[in-house]
Amino acid sequence: MKKSYSSLNILQKKLTGIADTGIFGTLLSNRKYITVKIPYYEYIRGKVFIEDLRDNFEEQVPFQFDIAVLLYMLFDDFLSQVKQGGANHDQIANYLISSKKRFFKKTTKEKRVLKPLTQHIFEFNTIEDEEEELPAPDERTAYIELRMRESEILRGEVLIHDLEPYLKGISLTIEEMIKIVYLDFIQTIKLEGNSLKVQKSIVKRL
Repeated sequence: MKKSYSSLNILQKKLTGIADTGIFGTLLSNRKYITVKIPYYEYIRGKVFIEDLRDNFEEQVPFQFDIAVLLYMLFDDFLSQVKQGGANHDQIANYLISSKKRFFKKTTKEKRVLKPLTQHIFEFNTIEDEEEELPAPDERTAYIELRMRESEILRGEVLIHDLEPYLKGISLTIEEMIKIVYLDFIQTIKLEGNSLKVQKSIVKRL
């Protein structure tokens, strides 16, 4: 297995015996930073949701609660549901596949390649490559840095590896999984409005 399931590639490093060494490596290895890219409007929508929480629950919402903490909480809840057996691998994979197709825009780029017919005769074939769509010039991207325990990132990488037979060739990383869970949450808010039940569940976690 040589695939990378996050920018940190923790699972592969453990399998190959690569790890932080020395006392400082041991002390620092427990906490890691990963960066998640979010469309800027969805980032603003999350900040507005947090402000609504503050308006409704005031001092119950800690000052340090921000968009990064919200992303972490949503991802942690997702992993907790997986740990508790809330869905099987096929169901989880289908959710992630459909969500990636829904939230990650792709463009198709054609390119021509030479295909040999005989030793001296070749023909041009046109193939299509899918590429992640770049944002329009007037669109911005928010880069959100999350501080997580290494064990949590490793748990997510192991989950993706276990899901591979069900992902139908779709690649996935921890960063993309966190993005999917967050965008799904924001999409629900946009469609159904601010549910007091959802707000209370988040405040309870705080």
